[in-house]
Amino acid sequence: PRQPGAPPAFVPPRRISLVDQTVEAMRALMDGGHWSGTLPGEEELRGQLGISRVTLRKALAVAAAQGWVTPGGRGCKHVISNAAGCPSAPVRRGVLVKCISPVADLDLVWGTRVILDEIRRTLLTRGLQWEFAQHAGLWRGNPAKRLRELTADPAIAGWMLYRASRQIQQWFQENRIPCVVLGPGHEGVTLPGVQVDVEALGRHAAAEASRLGHRHIAFVVFDPGVASSVNTLKGLRQLTLAGGKPGRVSLISDDETTAGMRQSLASVMTGADPATLLMLTGPGQALSAQGILREMGLRVPEDVSLIVRDHEPILERSVPVLCRYAFDWHRLGRTAGRLLADVIASGGGLNTQRTLLPEFIRGETLAPRRRD
Repeated sequence: PRQPGAPPAFVPPRRISLVDQTVEAMRALMDGGHWSGTLPGEEELRGQLGISRVTLRKALAVAAAQGWVTPGGRGCKHVISNAAGCPSAPVRRGVLVKCISPVADLDLVWGTRVILDEIRRTLLTRGLQWEFAQHAGLWRGNPAKRLRELTADPAIAGWMLYRASRQIQQWFQENRIPCVVLGPGHEGVTLPGVQVDVEALGRHAAAEASRLGHRHIAFVVFDPGVASSVNTLKGLRQLTLAGGKPGRVSLISDDETTAGMRQSLASVMTGADPATLLMLTGPGQALSAQGILREMGLRVPEDVSLIVRDHEPILERSVPVLCRYAFDWHRLGRTAGRLLADVIASGGGLNTQRTLLPEFIRGETLAPRRRD
């Protein structure tokens, strides 16, 4: 797949399924930043795409039905993704779904982008529009006042909660706002949600570590307070040694700097009981950790074993091949979209949980603990 931020390869529409080809071409140009806010006028679009007025208007109708273009009406351009500018095309009452996140969409990893895009597509088939919005302030202090303001918008039918804190999840539960948690819920929260069973993943990793004689696992995470981190850690703490004694599990908070990673790894890789297995959240950490371990004179996997919790395509070309867990992003997104549509239709009365089991991909970075 094309990497985020890379310019799209524009292919003129073919004569087979010309309308669909035009829609895909326009979408590629928008994704690449060629247009923003509004589309060019019809004559300019026809010139750029090399198509007739009839084909263009059919393609625009398809784009409007899919929800990523809003018809502008006479004298006003078509609006992209509900962008501001044309007052004649407001969002209809009660058909908007909003996803709140502590990070911007440009900072999301590729797998999360796939999941969110599947959610958007699924919601469109149910007549619902989709909007992703960063609200980092909700993750600082008490979010209650801001959440009351956000949820007062009558255009919003439901919410998707991504990486939501305990306070945010509890507020939605207490106020009975239709929503779905994308990922695991915090302890005591019974909101509907779709998740990968990261606790089972952690237990599996702990069992593999125990089988290979590892006594100390270090878990590297971006945000230790996120429910997925908490649940993964819960599973990893099932590490047991010979004789049934519990093993040691350290938690390392990644500040997303190389200097911070060096300091954190040094703290667990030295001393009388160094970590001999690292569980890393994502590929960025894995690439950084491998280089730092090499600087420290440690070999992978002879001295230190590595497992990556969240698979990304770039890991398929790593050398050595990294052990990792993977799941079907498309399936998770479709499941989340259908569940949210059902929650909205029920008025928020559902608390269904959908759980996917990850697949362990055995690479070349997991080996028995070296005997000192």
